Parts: sequence; C-alpha cells; structure tokens
Amino acid sequence: MQTSSSFQLAWRSFWVLKKHRSEPVWAQLAVGAALALPIGFGMMLINGMVTGRVGDLGWWRASLLFNLFMCLSVVFSMLAITRVIEHLLPASRIDALSSAADWRTAVVINIIAIAGTVLGSALGLSVFSWMIGWNGWASFLSSSLAKTEFLAFVLVVSGANWFWWRLRVRQDRLLHQATEAQLRLLQAQIEPHFLFNTLANVHSLMERDTPRAKQMLETFTDYLRASLGQLRHTDSSLEAELAMVRSYLTLLQIRMEERLRFDIDASNEALTAALPTLLLQPLVENAIEHGLEPTIDGGRVSIIARVIGGQLDICVNDDGMGRAAPRRSRRQGSGMALANIRERLHTRYGDKAALTLSPQAVGMQASLSLPYRRRT
Repeated sequence: MQTSSSFQLAWRSFWVLKKHRSEPVWAQLAVGAALALPIGFGMMLINGMVTGRVGDLGWWRASLLFNLFMCLSVVFSMLAITRVIEHLLPASRIDALSSAADWRTAVVINIIAIAGTVLGSALGLSVFSWMIGWNGWASFLSSSLAKTEFLAFVLVVSGANWFWWRLRVRQDRLLHQATEAQLRLLQAQIEPHFLFNTLANVHSLMERDTPRAKQMLETFTDYLRASLGQLRHTDSSLEAELAMVRSYLTLLQIRMEERLRFDIDASNEALTAALPTLLLQPLVENAIEHGLEPTIDGGRVSIIARVIGGQLDICVNDDGMGRAAPRRSRRQGSGMALANIRERLHTRYGDKAALTLSPQAVGMQASLSLPYRRRT
C-alpha cells in the first residue's frame, strides 16, 4: 500500500518543480523508467517502420537494448538536472516557476528536457560503448543518419514538453475556475454573517441611543458604498482588507465607545500581499464577540502583519476573556466563520496555509499564515 502511494505521488509530481519532496528517490526513478522504456520501444518501432526493418528480428536484438539504455539515461539525466535546479533555487523562485500558466515554466521545462537529452545521450553512449567495448562515438559522428535521428529526437522531446505544458495550463485553468466557484460559494456564506451582525448592532443601539444608532447606520452605509464592489471579488490586497477592518472597528467603536480600542501594524511589504476577500474581518469579529464583549471593561484588538520566509503572517490579538469566554448562544450563521476560513484556505492554498488559535496569558491570538504573493 505504501509502495503504491509513493509511486502515485512521484507520478503526479514527476515533471513539477518542488523545493521539498516527500516521495522517495526510488519512486522517482521507477516513474522515470516507466516513461523511458515505452518511449524507447516506440522510437524503435517508428525507426523500424521508416527503414523497413521492423520485421528483422536480428535488428531488434542488436538495437533494442541500446535504445532502451539510452532512453533511461536521458530520463534519469532530466531528473538529475531538475533536482539540481530545485536544490539551487530559493523556494520562492521554485513556487513562481511551478505556475503552469507562466511562460517561464515552459522555457525552464524545455531547457531541462533538451539539456537532459544531450547530457543523457552523451553519458549513455559513453557508458554503453565502454560496457560492450564498442567505439560508439566514432560510429555516431561518422553517420549522418544517426545525427539526423538525434536531432529529430531532440525536436520530438521539445515538442512533447511544449504540448504537455499547454495541456497542464488548460487543466490548471479548469481547476482554477472550479476553485473560484467554490470560493465564491464560501464567501457568500460569510457576507450575510457580517451584514447581519452589523444590522443587529444598529438594532440594539436604536433601543437605547437613537442618535448613535443613526450615526452608526450612516457610517455603515458609507462603508457599504465603498466596499460592496470589493466584496464581490474573490481576491483582494491586505491593504484593502485592513481598510475594511478599520472601518468595521470604527463602526463598533460607535456602539462600544471606550470599551473598544484597536491598533493595526502592517509592514509595507505585507500591505501589497494578495489574499482572498473578507478573510481577515471574521477573525476580528470573533475576537470582539467572544473576547471583549463579555467583559465589563472591553479591551484592545491588535492586528500585526509581516512577510516572513515567503509567508504572509497575520496575527489578531485581543486581551479579552480567552479560555474563560462563556459559551453563548449564537445568531444563525455566526458559528461558521472559523470553519469557513479554514475551508477557504484549504481550497486556495492546500497545506501551504493555516489558521491557528492560541490562548495567551491574557486573551487569545488568531494567526493566519498563507503564501505571500504580491497583488498585481
């Protein structure tokens, strides 16, 4: 079972640049052999049909082993070059080159393919010649047909890689469309939660402080006018998200007055980061609803954002009740926020992003970590 899983993992990531690989080396070599041997046999078959020797058993016996050996040498050389590139380049560069839609990916793949073909053919010819005591280089250099066949082989490899890249771009585009549709569905669940919470706050104020309720409603209207267009997109920037959070906290300050204090500290690099829309605000809502509102004196919400090691790290801290927060009955929809955020992160980033909640000496900390990508 473990062998099958390792082989499948190696197969899925065989022609993908990855800084860290979980599949064992033997699985990578096995996948390379599984690709090389049929290619070698197929090229022999094509060559035999073109030269009219496809029915010549003597020709098959004399040439098949050599062709299979050469194909294995080529594929293993491509693997070796790929691993060297993965080792030398930083993780951020590897991630950028792993994007199928990036034309640089196609260029890198073709460079690896051509370099692997040339290097593998040279090594394979040298080793095979040494094994059987044959002057293979002299035969190759003196044969116009052999050199033509090698050039054709290089062109076929390059064309096959270009075709593979186009196919992968199409598959990634379809996957992206499906992912965006799922993200929009998840985001549609968050938006009513935010709207209903704010309207409930206005309703609560109207019963005891009509002027402030009016002020809050006017502020809320201005906020919606400025942000509604952004809420209909799946991508935003941290700068825009923090602007929305600042407006949201300002709205709540109208109701809570001195019971709510907040500060926001984000580096310039972090402000340019791209992230899914309305990902941050539910964490702020959670800090206030479960950390600050149950206390008589309220407290402070602090938001800190930095880019560290290619990851955008965002911390939402509150000095509220923390572990001591009571379990209160929630309005419909308010319990989905954290699970929704985790689902959105998993849908967009897989295991490269995470949301963690950590009790502090005073209060609670919610930490978001996701791959840093500059908003274009």
